[in-house]
Amino acid sequence: MSFLPSAASEGECDEAKPQCGNCVKRKQQCPGYRDLLDAYFKDETSTISSSSRIPNRRRSSPDSAQESPSQVPETAEPLRPWSPLLALRKYEEGPAILLQPSRDVEYGSLCFFVSNYINTPRDPTTNIFVEHILPLYLSAPASSALSQAVTAVAIHVAQMWMPRFADSSASREAYLNAVSLVKTALQDSVESRTDDTLAAVYMLDFYDSLNRRFIDFVDTGTHQQGGVALLRHRGPSNFNTPLSQRLFLALRGRHINYCLEVGCRVQLDAELLDERPAILPSAKLDLLKAELTAVNILARDGPEMAGMSLVEFHQTVISRALSIGRKLDAWTKSLPESWRPVAVPASELHPSIQAAGLYNNMCDVYSSLAISHTHNTARSVHVGALRLIALCSNELECLGVDVDPELGAYIEKQIQEIADRFCASVPFHLGNRTTLTLPHEPMEYPHIPVELRKMAGYVDSFGTPVEMTMGDHARAAAAIGGLFLLTPLRGLMQAPYARFTASSPRPLLKKLRKGQAEWIQGQRQRVRKIYLWPSSMVSGPSTVVRAYKAERRILF
Repeated sequence: MSFLPSAASEGECDEAKPQCGNCVKRKQQCPGYRDLLDAYFKDETSTISSSSRIPNRRRSSPDSAQESPSQVPETAEPLRPWSPLLALRKYEEGPAILLQPSRDVEYGSLCFFVSNYINTPRDPTTNIFVEHILPLYLSAPASSALSQAVTAVAIHVAQMWMPRFADSSASREAYLNAVSLVKTALQDSVESRTDDTLAAVYMLDFYDSLNRRFIDFVDTGTHQQGGVALLRHRGPSNFNTPLSQRLFLALRGRHINYCLEVGCRVQLDAELLDERPAILPSAKLDLLKAELTAVNILARDGPEMAGMSLVEFHQTVISRALSIGRKLDAWTKSLPESWRPVAVPASELHPSIQAAGLYNNMCDVYSSLAISHTHNTARSVHVGALRLIALCSNELECLGVDVDPELGAYIEKQIQEIADRFCASVPFHLGNRTTLTLPHEPMEYPHIPVELRKMAGYVDSFGTPVEMTMGDHARAAAAIGGLFLLTPLRGLMQAPYARFTASSPRPLLKKLRKGQAEWIQGQRQRVRKIYLWPSSMVSGPSTVVRAYKAERRILF
């Protein structure tokens, strides 16, 4: 068991099993756990609770955190430990608490999370929902499910930056409080239909996604499935405000992503998959991911379940995969100018960026990390479609059936362009980083042209127009740039669900330049090193964890 590192190191557990040496010496019952279920649902002992006590929510600043609880009036209303204006003002002054994780667990974690993950300038046409959570959070009571869920995520995120990841009781306590409060809200006919409840479920799912990377947590998709149930409960007609629309699209997208990864059917009816709300590029892309999920399942289930002959089956898969490819091409062409990548010559890059990782002197920059991430996600979807085309084409050839001779050239051209553009995005996300660096530490990144930044029309968490500086980009890239690379990379590395007998599981690998796949694998390991992510952990939902471990070298 591990705890948040503190100066009082003598109170920390040394992770020995089934009980720690410190507890044996003190002749006390050890709070250590034997398995993951115990880790998440056990009650903390008073010893551990006192050693990792979170600050009282009534305290309004780190200075007031030195006061004893008896100095706080019992009748005082719970106050936020910070406000957005205070956080912004303090960030401009440069205190460390807003830049790196603090020992004051709750206050410092919230400030660190908001400053580096939420309150960064964004393009208003993106829909990474965590960027929109601040207005909802600030209006929610301190004891609400949303408040507790955000606190749990904030503490968890801050602990990602510790030299040794600390799965502390503070984050678990807030997480379990949020789960309990969500269950209570679901029993209320009004609360079950609020944005706050749905946003709390979203943040709980986000919390579980962090655990997949750090403690080998087996994610069964409980929270995203609960979110889908709430979407059905409310119905799409009850998402009328701009914020609730973004929440609806974000939860719908998370469900589709989950289904695409694990190979299960999208549990959304036609009304919830309606294209009309999908005005944002990322939402339109979600619908294409849902299409690819359906084709993957068709390929996995085989011709018998589809009621087709073997030849007709492979031809149908090819036809549907080609349709997805055409729609992706149309999606790319329809993007606004602020979404277009801009190539940066290698000669304009800092030498340390070139030394850290530059493939074939290619570097693309975007107006934001979220936009680059969406492009790479689209590339990942396209690779999934191309992989099915290649596999089914090989199967048809083995059956002695003629295949369109242009298919091979089409696949080769598309896959090389996709791989090149993915490689070119790496410096934009990682800069010259090769080891752990905190968001406030100065690092080098490719510069975003002023003209591109002007086209983006950046806003803050409240929709107020703001400017985006290279300092803002560097801070956001340090915080989440690597994660934005690994998520679409899973799609590039994912083995197909179909059982193809005559084909190589890597039909696209030979289409790439020599050494390119190995370069991408090297960048994957670079990201893990930068963020201290355990190399033995395999990111992905429970039903594909074993597949990833067995096929972790599958690329394209």
